[in-house]
Amino acid sequence: MKYLITLILALCITACGEQAQTSKAQPHEDIFVLIENGGTIAKEDRDEALNTALNLLQQLTSLARRKATNDIQIHIILSALPNRIAWSGTAGQLLSQAEDVKNLIVFKPTFSDLVMAFEQIETTVNLTQPDTIRLYWIGSTVHVPFQAGNSPIEVEVPQAVPSDLALGNLASKLTTLKIMRVHPDQDKILQAYLSSLGILKRARSGDIDFELLGDAQTKSRLNTLL
Repeated sequence: MKYLITLILALCITACGEQAQTSKAQPHEDIFVLIENGGTIAKEDRDEALNTALNLLQQLTSLARRKATNDIQIHIILSALPNRIAWSGTAGQLLSQAEDVKNLIVFKPTFSDLVMAFEQIETTVNLTQPDTIRLYWIGSTVHVPFQAGNSPIEVEVPQAVPSDLALGNLASKLTTLKIMRVHPDQDKILQAYLSSLGILKRARSGDIDFELLGDAQTKSRLNTLL
């Protein structure tokens, strides 16, 4: 009897230890949403771009309903305000602050600095130290560097991906990369760039959830953007 009790206790301790290790091993994930809101988004496209962003954010609030995802931090970056995180919080906070977040997304006829935006993402990753990252990027994917004032900008496409874009430093942590409303002239250039980062190879092997969507494709997928 004494031996049986000892055996049961030993099994319980082992099971508890394994459960604690499993809990401890759960990866820390962050979600980044990059919204281009500068002059690279034409006036006639802004309503659709905003609608895409709002649909995505609404779908992200569903993470609050699952214990495994309700603590994930969501960070929103705007390309016309690229040197800071525009908003950060959990899915539950995103739901409760939905109107405030919507009011942050204001389109401006100014620069749209993707290099600075990705530098901000990289800085945040270095601070929060997530094991994995989901990245959702809404916009033309056209880079117009920071400039002071409200001078009119010139947009030229097709455009090479900036050589100093920090996305390359983040690629190995990405489990999801979805780029939406891509300018049609940027599609092939982006594919070549992402292939050089190993993203397309990882997508073929199922190691990353990857999509590169133009305007029409994005519009048809508005209810399933995650």
